[in-house]
Order: sequence, then C-alpha cells, then structure tokens
Amino acid sequence: IRRRIVMLGAAPRTQRSHSSVQLPADFSSTQSSVPHFIYRTDDFVFDLRRFPSSFSHDKSLRQLISDRWEEARTKNALNYNLNCMYKYLDGPYNLTIQLNVERGELRRKPMRFRKIREPFNSVRWNFTRLHDNEVLLYLRCEDRPITDDPLDRHILAVNASPLERNHSLLVPAVNKCHPQVLSRLALRMATDFMLLHHDENAHILFNSLLGQASVNHLHLHSLPWPYDSDVVFRRCDRLSSVDGVFTIKPPQWISQAFVFQLTHKEYYDKFLDQLSTCVNLLLSHEQAHNVFFCRAPPIRWEGAEREEDRQGHSPLRVTAYFFPRINMTGPKPPTNFNPAAAELAGCLTAYTYKFFDSVTEQSALRVIAEEAQLPEHVFESLCTDLSEALQGGKVSVPRVPPSFEGLTSPEMDELRDSFSSFDPPSPSRLPRRRSVGQSALPIPEIILT
Repeated sequence: IRRRIVMLGAAPRTQRSHSSVQLPADFSSTQSSVPHFIYRTDDFVFDLRRFPSSFSHDKSLRQLISDRWEEARTKNALNYNLNCMYKYLDGPYNLTIQLNVERGELRRKPMRFRKIREPFNSVRWNFTRLHDNEVLLYLRCEDRPITDDPLDRHILAVNASPLERNHSLLVPAVNKCHPQVLSRLALRMATDFMLLHHDENAHILFNSLLGQASVNHLHLHSLPWPYDSDVVFRRCDRLSSVDGVFTIKPPQWISQAFVFQLTHKEYYDKFLDQLSTCVNLLLSHEQAHNVFFCRAPPIRWEGAEREEDRQGHSPLRVTAYFFPRINMTGPKPPTNFNPAAAELAGCLTAYTYKFFDSVTEQSALRVIAEEAQLPEHVFESLCTDLSEALQGGKVSVPRVPPSFEGLTSPEMDELRDSFSSFDPPSPSRLPRRRSVGQSALPIPEIILT
C-alpha cells in the first residue's frame, strides 16, 4: 500500500506566512488612480514674468489641478455646483466680495476650539477620512525630499465646499496627523506650491486655530481668486533693524500684517527661516493668525501709498502676508461674515444675498476691526519681538502635552451630527439589593424619559 504524505501547510489554503505583517481580509491589490506630481527644485519659477524655456502649459501643475478637479466634480466629490456672483465694494481699498449661498448652507459644520494649539484628536473629523475620488494628486520632490520619511503622503485634495473653481486643500504628511499648527513642513509645501503654480491668481491660505480654522488637522487652502488683492499694490514699512522684512497696517491696509518676499533662488532657505521664526513668535504669544501667500510685485517702502503696475513689467514674486489677529474662541456661525485669511487680504465672501446686496466697505471694515484687528500697542509689541527674534533672539514655544480630557459638549455635538442617529444607552433597571434585616418593601421602578 502506497501512503501519501501531506506536509502541514503545503495546501494553498493552509500555507503559513513567514511575514510578521498580516494583511487585512478585505485587502485589494488594486492601485489608486491618483497621480503623483513629481517635481524638482529646478522647476521653480521665482518670477512669473520670466518663464523657463522648457516650460509647457500642457504639463503644468495648474493644468493638472484643473483636469483632476473637474474629474472629481463629475464623480460627485463636491457638495454643490458653483453658482457665484462677484462685485467690487466702493472705497479706497478695492475690496471684492463673492456671493456663495451654497457654501453657507451645505459645508461641514465648523468645529470649536479652546486653544491656539490643541493635540490632534482622531475622534473628530480629519483628512484621513477622505475618499479616493476626493484626492487630486500626491506631491513629491525628487531632488530635495519634502520630509525624511519616504512613506509620508503629501496630498492635494478637493475642497468639497469650494469658494471657486479649483479650490483645493494642501495636506502635508496626511498620514502623520499633524495638528493645525503652521510648521516648517507646511511652510515649505506652501512655498513650493506657489513656485510651481504658474498662475498669478493662485493663492495659498492658512487659518490657525482661534483664527477661523474649521478642522484641527494640518492643511492649507489653494484658492484661485479672479481679482487681484489690492494689498499687493500697497506701500509697506520696513521692520526695524531687519532687512527684507516689512509691516503694513491701517490706514495703508485694512489690518496689520508682517510681509515677507522671496526675491531670488538663493534666498529660499532664509525665506523659510524667517517665516518659521514669525510663526514661532506668534505661537509663543498664543496669538491667532492668518497667512496669505500670493504673487506680488517688489515690495515698496517709499513713494506713493498705492502703485499698480498696469503695464505688467514688474516681477511677480512669492509673497507671504502674516496677519496676527484677535483670538476667536466661540463657535463660527456658518452663514456670517467671518474674517479669515482671504478676507483680511481683501477677498470677502457673503453667504446670504441680503448681506451681499447691503454690505459696504465701511461696514466690512467695522466687522474686521471688531473681530480681527489687534490693538495698536499689541501689534507694535509683536514688531519689536519679531525684530529681536530675527536678529538671533531666542523664541521659546511651549510644548503641547497630550490631552487626556474627555470630549466637551461641542465635540459630542460634532459626533452626533456625523451619525444618522444617536441613541443614549438605556438606564439600568436592575432592582437594588436590600440590607440584611430590612423589611421587604416594594421598590418603585424609576423610568427616565
């Protein structure tokens, strides 16, 4: 009799893996359709008036974003179709305002925050919950990696409640779940994105916690706006004892800001260093802030208060406006006029036709003064501290300890809104024990309604 010897684990269904990593049962080997935008620092355009000879509009980042954004729209990644109106407000600041009723009604409910720096909370909504059709592309720098970890995923995702066509969200290292604090990583990605985006209407916006941020997961807005912000034509003041750093404040502009400009390739690292120093200073003072990246002509500190280059001869350089602002600790009403990065740069949004029709420059400036503008002595103190920090002074930013607090009532409201139903557990109806020798009196049953 010939016996058949079967080795344990030899059958296909019983083979054992030598790997210590077990794939999930629903794992699929299907690759994502999201493209990778791989770039080199040689691709940077420091002056939009002078394109490199190898530049091709068909292969540009601008064209890729436009194509992917339209594809996401056809896949129902947006909450609504854009139906916006614009107008200029009469006045010296040339403010523009957009009417976007759908965003006020259909956007995700803004979250509430208590401090300018809060630990990331995985229970609350964050960008790890994005669907594949919402991710436009992955970003990777070939010759100077964005981070040391090759597994980091730097994504550009569609904004499901957009302000304008191609409105997207830049999320650095989405897998690391960084809180909404403007790190050097985020500054690097914002600067790279602006240097790669060959559109003078492109902007990168950042809102800190207590500065109108809606989600505590590190992200920046990529927002094209069809009209120039008038802040780029305004004369600035030089920051005391520091070359290449400027300030602007009323009456030159509607709110105070620190201004930085990337003038040439060799200034790239110094530009990021100065931005990081400014952020650390604001964090050390627990000061909320909004940031507006744009393309602007060379900064002037002499001459006329406003000077526009109508001939288009001046260079267009990456410029960052840092707006320190009043800390807003309360909830952000979704349909109110809320001054954030775009608004402080003169690009306003109205969520009701009544406000859009009745708003004037004077009424908008009154809201900005009440809800965003710092007292003059506070801004002057920040100017002094920033000047010292940029000259080598030490800025200490306290570390945020992990939070072990329970969810607050607003956070519970957010969770309840994210589910179709929310039923609290029923109260216990078990009878109480009687003490030894106690008379057997009936215990009434208490039912909570």
